[in-house]
Amino acid sequence: MPKLSFIDSLLRKRKRFIPSDTFETASVLNLSDGDEILLTYTSAVDKMKFFSAFIREGLENGDAVWYTYPDEESATVKGELKKHGINVEKHETNGSLRLTSLTEDFMPNGKLDYKQAVIDGIKWWNEAKRKGYKHARGLEDVGDFSFVNGEWQKYVTDYYLDPRWDDPDTSEWVHPDASPQRELGVVMSPFLIEITAVNVEHMMQKEVTELLKALTGASVVPSHAFIDLLEYKDTFSRSIDLDHKRLVGRKILLEFDPATDYETVVDRLARECMANVEPIFVFTSKISPLHTHFADQSAIKLFLTSISTSAPESISENKMLLPANNAPLILDAVDKVLETYVGVNVCFVFDILSELLTSTEPEKTFMFLRHALDLLSSEKVTSLFLLNPGAHRPEVVSQIRGQFPDQLTYDDDQIRAVKIS
Repeated sequence: MPKLSFIDSLLRKRKRFIPSDTFETASVLNLSDGDEILLTYTSAVDKMKFFSAFIREGLENGDAVWYTYPDEESATVKGELKKHGINVEKHETNGSLRLTSLTEDFMPNGKLDYKQAVIDGIKWWNEAKRKGYKHARGLEDVGDFSFVNGEWQKYVTDYYLDPRWDDPDTSEWVHPDASPQRELGVVMSPFLIEITAVNVEHMMQKEVTELLKALTGASVVPSHAFIDLLEYKDTFSRSIDLDHKRLVGRKILLEFDPATDYETVVDRLARECMANVEPIFVFTSKISPLHTHFADQSAIKLFLTSISTSAPESISENKMLLPANNAPLILDAVDKVLETYVGVNVCFVFDILSELLTSTEPEKTFMFLRHALDLLSSEKVTSLFLLNPGAHRPEVVSQIRGQFPDQLTYDDDQIRAVKIS
């Protein structure tokens, strides 16, 4: 085996090119200021893992958080939050975390009162803003609507679509949509981040469709309107006959045809990671389709290679520029991510192999790949390496294939498993 001197030296010295605070505020959930989210789930998913991440990120960010949960979970909700790293007593005591059951929210005097619930919600928004919180972050888990005997229609008309939430003539919390599609309505104040979660396990598909249509008939325009935890939790792994648990830890080569929409394959993987509350990091060119596709998704950390960059440069909360063809810097970024996320599942996507192969000697790319796979060897680290085989000599492609126990292809808009270990 040839000596890997130029990379070996870097790793031995542990020289730091990437700023140490690069990943400190990385979000795992793809949420933005002003988002109003609809989320569906069933008992087949670990909703508390997702909910806890939403709550924890808010508390760590300086937000006020209000979590409303089904009454049948009253005895377990605090324990679940603690299990996921939230100091419930501390945050309840200082007022940053408010926990209430659906009955406490909607029937404080023993009688269903949607009007008072709206008043209480807006009052909480005002209090959070007055006290200087960065955001008011609400999570309302209505369960299967058993608290109103399954009559979700009245919940939608009398509460969710109450004009006091989203009428710009009466509410300070929304303003007219300035986008070209003016018919979309209004947008929420960036001070607010709201999730409404529904358990659809015992609903017929027709009823689910009617419910979602009724809820999305609201005039507020969310940036990322809908999350289906059941659909997303295995959305990539299902396409290769795995589940998420069996996907984690794999090192996968994906050969693609650049004429296809291959970015949708990576999008599936990203959605699966976010549904399972796992951070994902993408290394790609600044001018690539992947950059265009993920540019506005704050939960996905993008490392963008550029020929016009001579040193690492952070250009936004989720984007960093790296000099093109600089394998040591790429490895240093990977190493830094792994040091930051010790003991948790992490996912990497590398869309740079073809770039390295066309701009440097193939042997240097092979050396980079061996070192990268060595760094990523943990069973908690999942990695997807993209390669355009048509751009390289067959012997080069063959040598790269030999490094991967799991190999996929994507052409004719279809993903195929060539080899799964």
